[in-house]
Amino acid sequence: MGRIHIEQLEQDPPVIRVSKLVPAGGGTAIWWMGDDKITFQTLSEDTNGAYSFWIDEPPATVGPPKHVHSREEEGFYVLSGEATFKAGHVAAVLKPGAFIALPAGIPHAWTNTSDDLAKLITFTAPAGNEGFFLALGEPGAGPPGPRKTMPLEEINRLTLRYGVTYMETSPNPLDGSLVIGAGRSPSVSMPNEGDLRYAARVVYNIKAYGPVTANAYTLIEIELLSGGSTPSQRHSAYEKGIYVLSGKLTATIEGKQYALAEGDFLNIPWGLTHSFENSTAGSVRLLQLTTPGGIEDFYRAACRVTRHGGSVDMEADLERLRTLGPRFGIFS
Repeated sequence: MGRIHIEQLEQDPPVIRVSKLVPAGGGTAIWWMGDDKITFQTLSEDTNGAYSFWIDEPPATVGPPKHVHSREEEGFYVLSGEATFKAGHVAAVLKPGAFIALPAGIPHAWTNTSDDLAKLITFTAPAGNEGFFLALGEPGAGPPGPRKTMPLEEINRLTLRYGVTYMETSPNPLDGSLVIGAGRSPSVSMPNEGDLRYAARVVYNIKAYGPVTANAYTLIEIELLSGGSTPSQRHSAYEKGIYVLSGKLTATIEGKQYALAEGDFLNIPWGLTHSFENSTAGSVRLLQLTTPGGIEDFYRAACRVTRHGGSVDMEADLERLRTLGPRFGIFS
């Protein structure tokens, strides 16, 4: 697939698909089971089926019962509040900045264990699972309604087409697991944990990478320090989603500039030339999702493993990124 994309880029650089910018609070919103607001930033149609991405704001004590996915890898990143996850033999309490990668085939459940609303980024790769929520949810306009429940038999009848099965809890947390998850386990990355790399006043913290996600996606926290930038680039295979965690920055896509701020989301299809720059006095923090997995190899090869403070040679860093990029399907 990657080679096909490279040849298409060489023959006809423009692509039909366009980027999608969703401002903070924007997107397709639903009420899930009455009082859990879910807002979708991207759907299958936006990413050519590569991934779907949404914000979940469950009330206290709310969360899905034990269930298992037969198709997609799932990821959760906590923005505010606290959520407790149980997935296979892994149990973890996640607070802001923590992330958990949930493999397909591993039964799991989670609950908002905060005293108030929690706020979580959720995504699946590939996309498609969002159809389950859109089919069973109610329009997200207006205030929440009363909490609803649904018998497992009924919900499973409706979820069959989406590859999700709900089940009762049992003493063995792996009851209900699927062959697709054999030999795999969830991966947890707490705040500030990850594989750090540095280039051009930008810090790349790899939270989940291809071998952990069955090559479905890579998730990286990115901090652009004041004056930090990324080189202009286009991908031969990677679909990219950017969520702004804090700060303000400028994104340039196909020569057009966009001002991004906290809570904004940007999808960049493969083949579109793009770059990011922080011209503010403070730092900017982003969450970058790329599908499929593998882009971490580029950052490990092209970035430094130690921070050099204020003595960074910006042009040397950018040139190294530009020079090594084509080895990984990333072109200037």
